[in-house]
Parts: sequence; structure tokens; C-alpha cells
Amino acid sequence: MTVETANFLRNRWYVAALSTEVTGAPLARTLLNEQMVLYRDTKGAPIVLEDRCVHRQAPLSLGEVIGDHLQCGYHGFTYDRTGACVRVPSQARIPPGACVRAYPVIEQQGFVHVWPGDPARAEGQAPFDFPFVDKDGWHSRYASLRGQFDYRLLIDNLMDLTHLAFTHKKTIGAGGVADQGRTSTERDGDLVRVTRLMDNIAPAPVHVEVTGYEGNVDRWQIIEFNPPCHIALDVGNAKAGRGGHDAALGDKLIDRRTLHIATPETKTTTLYFWVSTYPSDAMNPEQEQIIYDRTMEVLDEDVTMIEGQQSRLTGAVPIVDINEDAGQIAMRQTLARLISEESLA
Repeated sequence: MTVETANFLRNRWYVAALSTEVTGAPLARTLLNEQMVLYRDTKGAPIVLEDRCVHRQAPLSLGEVIGDHLQCGYHGFTYDRTGACVRVPSQARIPPGACVRAYPVIEQQGFVHVWPGDPARAEGQAPFDFPFVDKDGWHSRYASLRGQFDYRLLIDNLMDLTHLAFTHKKTIGAGGVADQGRTSTERDGDLVRVTRLMDNIAPAPVHVEVTGYEGNVDRWQIIEFNPPCHIALDVGNAKAGRGGHDAALGDKLIDRRTLHIATPETKTTTLYFWVSTYPSDAMNPEQEQIIYDRTMEVLDEDVTMIEGQQSRLTGAVPIVDINEDAGQIAMRQTLARLISEESLA
């Protein structure tokens, strides 16, 4: 793996916020080095504008939502959902060219997606679909974090889960996760899939806490990277020798589908969104809360580790690759190719 200058794939949908984060008050966000402000109109529809007043460049996110409009908190310039200035309190005339950029926005599956590229290219393009959020009989939990690191480092982290045995040994790690697995890496168009199967290993501490089962398990991790920054995981375990991923429902102990989203904020900062889904009858509320609380610990541990990694990636020291890095290398090659193709289009 080489250390590269971060470039971004611009003509794609990116998650800018959880649906619950966008309200009738302005929310400042940065995506791909662009400062944006998000809010909802009186009908609840999300609106995303450039976070800059045309008058004296004050942040619109420090202003106030008035009906369907956003009023700058400095001198009261007021903007509609298209970014056009519709009111200047100190005069009747609107200055020519008084408008800010409005971004295409779609709300779907608990996320607010923004298109930072050419608006004309957004037409007909759908955000990444995670069908388990909409699946009957399944439950979902969401989280939002922020990290001081290149977004690709987070994707690296999620595509090589052998780190669980060390970074998360008190929660979701276990003996055998790093040294007893069988890993394969596949490419399917732009998708990169890493499959890791671990047979007859000890269960993770949090899995014992939730299920009460202390015997050995067959564990699986199926990881799919979808450009630009979506990582879908099919993870779980079953009683050893009962078929692993294909085990009967009664033999499965943990069965989850999670989506991790590494939205690039700047070259060295990332917005980290997460949703976990699972069959509603798989856990009672107490077990569900344990899983959620422990997962928040895990995500915080990852952020701490990757921030430390980022602070040492100077480019002056070579990076050593091993076999388990195949998925990461394929992901970076795919991103680099797509970014290059976009720049030539």
C-alpha cells in the first residue's frame, strides 16, 4: 500500500448526516472540502446550501431558519431552497448574482445524501441501497462519529477484520480471529468483497455476554466495499460444526448486517456513519442494548487507533503489505481508477 494524496470521487451520493441530525435549525457540515449547511423546511424536506453568505461570507450555519428560508445571522440576508437571496433587510433591491450553491439532496433509509459534484449528473442516480433497513421483521440502530483521519484508512480498517483480536479483544475479538481464518478477495465490477471464515474458535466476550453460549463457534465476516465509501458487513457466528453462515436459524447465535459509511470531510478528517440491522426476534431489548453499547466502544477504539495511524503517515517511511491487505489494495486501486476516469470525463 502506498501513501497517496487524497482525491475524491465527486459525482456520487455521499451521506452528510443521519436523518435525525437534520432539523429546523441549521447544521454545518463539510464534505469533500466543501462547507455546507443543512436544514429542513416547514414540510420536513431537507435542504442543503453552501455555508456562506454572499454579503460578507459569514457562515449561514450561524443563522436561523425562518419558515422555508435560511436567514444569515450576520446581516439578515435570507435564502430560499435554490440558494437565491430573497430578502435583504436593509434595502428593497436584491443585488444581482446574490445566490449561493444549492446541492442535490435525497433522504433515504435514515440518511441524508448529498451530491457534491455536477448537479446535472445526479439525475437518475440513486444513493447506495442497504435493503436490510427496510426489511420487514428487522430492527435498526444508528450512530454518527467523526475522526481525524483520511477516509480510506477507515475503509482499510473495515476490510481487514483480523485487527479485532487485538484492538477489540475485550469486546468482539477472540482467539482464532487473526490466525485461524480462511480469507478470499473478489472483485465484481467496482465492488470489492472480502470473505473470512473461522471454524471452531472461541466466541467473542460480548457474544457470550449477549447469548450466554460459551462453546466454540464458527464465525463469518463478509465485507463488501461499494464506492465511494460504503462498507456493508454480513457478520455473525453459529455453534461450531452446524454450518456456519448456512446454519439453521436455531444454531445461529449472532446474525447481523451492518453498514459503515466513511464520508470524506477533508483530506485528513472523516464523518463516520453506522447502522446495524438484525432480526427483531433475535434479541430482547436488554441484549440489543448490550450489543449497541459494546459496538459504540468498538467504534471509539477504531477511531482512536486510526487517528494514531494518521498522525504517523508521513510518506517518508515505506509501508509493508501482507496477504490480508488484498482487499484494501483492491479498494484503493478501484477508487484511484474511478477518480482518474472521472477527471478525464
